[in-house]
Amino acid sequence: MSFLKNKIVKITLAVIIASAALAVAANFGNNPVQRVMNTALTPIYGAIYDVITPARKFFGAVSKSGTYEKKISELEQQVTKLETENKSREDYIAENRRLKELLDLKEGMSDYKTVSARVVSYEPNSWYDTVMLDKGTNDGIETDDVVITKLGVAGKVISTGTNWAKVSTIINTAHSVGVKLSRTGDVGVASGDASLAKDKQCKLEYLSNDKNLITGDILVTSGLGGIYPPDLPVGKIIEIKSDSAGNLKYGVVEPNVDFSSLYEVLVITYWDSGAGNDNIPVPHGQKTGDVQDETD
Repeated sequence: MSFLKNKIVKITLAVIIASAALAVAANFGNNPVQRVMNTALTPIYGAIYDVITPARKFFGAVSKSGTYEKKISELEQQVTKLETENKSREDYIAENRRLKELLDLKEGMSDYKTVSARVVSYEPNSWYDTVMLDKGTNDGIETDDVVITKLGVAGKVISTGTNWAKVSTIINTAHSVGVKLSRTGDVGVASGDASLAKDKQCKLEYLSNDKNLITGDILVTSGLGGIYPPDLPVGKIIEIKSDSAGNLKYGVVEPNVDFSSLYEVLVITYWDSGAGNDNIPVPHGQKTGDVQDETD
């Protein structure tokens, strides 16, 4: 701003000096003195013209600056509108892709009864340990129904209403699920942990053979207990915590599901858990091994 003020002052002074010189020269009239003055001042006239011309252009530009600012503002609004439309289009494409993936998942689970639902809110904390769905008992959803995505297990329903269901994700400290190592078949329990939940992780405990655990091991549901169907992807081991004697304390589990990006899910309302019960299907609402904190 100070640069612009200095420039205006300099140009104004130059115009005043130039105008004064022209006025002095004009007062001599058409006589020998004027001719001498004209001869002397001719180079100055050119310099004066060189000063006045850009000055005229400068002040003309200043007078039009308001118009330019208005045009710039209009262009910025157009750019914002186009960006918003493009973002909406991208969101629409992403939503269609997710819905297609969910439909493919649903069609691939023909042995299960499922209900698709949308995540409408999170628990007011940064852990993503509890979410709310837009479907409830009117759609056949009940407590302990399993919630999944195309990536794997998200959690289970812990309370319901006619048109809503509250879901505890597997990183919730009150949540646990029976799992097994896909590499060895050893079983254990994946549980929520307060120190890990902030990183959207949980821990593996009570492994039947902790000597077999290695970083990178893949965890799937064990199917024990009748809540979670077997062989649903859960996550992988990213770190092993041991005591001073080298005994396993727990394994840090990175779930397959990104709980901060839950949009649409499938709720399993019925599955045949009769494999260990003389192949008798378990009716909805009468799952075997129904316990308060699921240990599958």
